Amino acid sequence: MTASKVNRCCIRVGSLLASWLAMSVPVAAQTAPSVGPDIVATMERLAIKLPAEIAGSEPVRRPLEELTRERCDQKAIATLGTELDKAGYRREAANAHVSYSESCGGYPPSLRSAAIILLRLTDYAKAATVASDLIKLQPFNDSGYYLRAVAYDRGGFPKKAIDDYITTIELFGNKEKIGSASYYGMARSYEKLGQFCDAVLPIETWVALNPARNDTSQTRAVIAAYAAKGKCQVAATSGEEVFTLSRPNNVVKLPVTINGVRGVFVLDTGATFVSLKAAFAQKAKVQIDQDSAVRLHTANGIAEGKRGRAATIELRSLQANDVAVVVQPDVQGTFGEGVDGLLGMSFLSRFKLTIDAQAVKISNRKDK
Repeated sequence: MTASKVNRCCIRVGSLLASWLAMSVPVAAQTAPSVGPDIVATMERLAIKLPAEIAGSEPVRRPLEELTRERCDQKAIATLGTELDKAGYRREAANAHVSYSESCGGYPPSLRSAAIILLRLTDYAKAATVASDLIKLQPFNDSGYYLRAVAYDRGGFPKKAIDDYITTIELFGNKEKIGSASYYGMARSYEKLGQFCDAVLPIETWVALNPARNDTSQTRAVIAAYAAKGKCQVAATSGEEVFTLSRPNNVVKLPVTINGVRGVFVLDTGATFVSLKAAFAQKAKVQIDQDSAVRLHTANGIAEGKRGRAATIELRSLQANDVAVVVQPDVQGTFGEGVDGLLGMSFLSRFKLTIDAQAVKISNRKDK
């Protein structure tokens, strides 16, 4: 055999051997890219650990490189979170978002993304913590309260969930566009506490927002089921009460008696609960849950409040028993000169309510 033939033979054998070796090595080992020290440092800053093949893959490496150059690049952290989620590294995605927010002065979109991921991971305690951090950054935005309400709801803290569902509803800007999730979540939390009659309230309030859209066979069935479980009493009334709308602002001031104490309340169909000043609540001996904490929209801005219960609320011939209320500090709960509170849906939803251009009519539902 000539030297040239030997060389060609060796070349073929070498090629075959190289091909065999390549086939015998795992694909990940063949393609695992190197990850430079700068990217490693960025991952450490974001509190994430990734296999080399993930960190070095194009979809993940690119935003990591961008965050190496610009540590607070908002587009890059959003992309990184999305790509880690797609790759199945959801915990790392959540950690990256939280660490990014901490190191970049607080970034609500990252905290929202982290809380949503943690809820999907069923880490409800951590989700509640992240949502609380989001609330600190945006105390008057409903999204943080909703995420924390879901975390408390699923994590076994129904009382805390109720407070946050209430605050979510109260802080939502346009009730005409609000979804049903917070109302059903609040009902579910009351159900977990065995308070079935209270569970009726959020569903009835949801229906009252837009009866044409929300008064469905499903909502009626849910209300009926809760009412049956709680053996809820029907509101007492002897007929219909009519109140004329005032001009120009259509404010309706009503003579309301709570636990036998008479006061003046403004009709407010947009308020989930009957709200009253702390001084009036004390005079009426209203039961207050001191551990609760909710936030409400008022004419003077956002106010703090606590959930409570009134044994009876009367409006002329109309009466309801065991009514959920919210009590506000006097310094915040200013409803106008000579006004003691708002008559909201925790009372009104028990009756048939009709509002036209001239008057408000309230009657027993049996009178339909």
